[in-house]
Amino acid sequence: MNNKEQRHESMHRILAISKFVLLVLFIVLVPLLLYIYGRNSFFSDQWFSSLPAFLNQYRKEAFLILTGLQFIQVVICFLPGEPIQIVSSYFYGIAGGYAIAMIGAITGAAVAFGIARLLGSDAMHLLFGQEKVQYYRKKLNSSRAFIITFVIYLIPGIPKDLVAYVAGVSEMRFIPFIIISTIGRTPGILGSLLMGSFLQTHNYTGLLILLACTGIILLICYKYRRIIMDTIDRIEENKLKKEEEKNNGKERS
Repeated sequence: MNNKEQRHESMHRILAISKFVLLVLFIVLVPLLLYIYGRNSFFSDQWFSSLPAFLNQYRKEAFLILTGLQFIQVVICFLPGEPIQIVSSYFYGIAGGYAIAMIGAITGAAVAFGIARLLGSDAMHLLFGQEKVQYYRKKLNSSRAFIITFVIYLIPGIPKDLVAYVAGVSEMRFIPFIIISTIGRTPGILGSLLMGSFLQTHNYTGLLILLACTGIILLICYKYRRIIMDTIDRIEENKLKKEEEKNNGKERS
């Protein structure tokens, strides 16, 4: 490697590290600052105990707060979204809760997609690990990207919001990704919204049945998530083999 190539490689690494630092500042530092300056208000026991009364009294403000929390949950993709959705439907019903969940999820996915596209794949490798990013990126660059994206968002136990970042550094276009991911995540969101609705109406029988069904589905999907993804891999590999055989046949003829 000559001096020019070495300088280019050094600049490439510096740029990747800089992008990674920016991403960390956005994802980690902002919530940390919120906690530091809001631990005596937003994160105190008193605030949490008064939250139901606040939501009832300030419905417009609460709608925005819950939407913002859903947005943050998608952008900071390690956080669970189900508690936010349960609370949303408890106070606003299934329709209102669905609106909160969808607005927050769509805007969050759009921001994650945009951040990844802006910072590039090197920053994603540093944050999530190169192997994991390349694994999902390969799927999103395949001819079955739409189906795979739908399955990932539909099935519990498979990392979802990480995919929004990977999609940003893949060949998938923004609008199709948003539409497919929104459709795929809808059944899971509706399940969480039903829990909040059952709690609000004191329908504990329905809640227990829903929890039991959800738990069974989660266990099955979690146990067989690798089989599901391996099946998708085999389907894709078989298609590629058929295309190669077809191309080889054309070349021989």
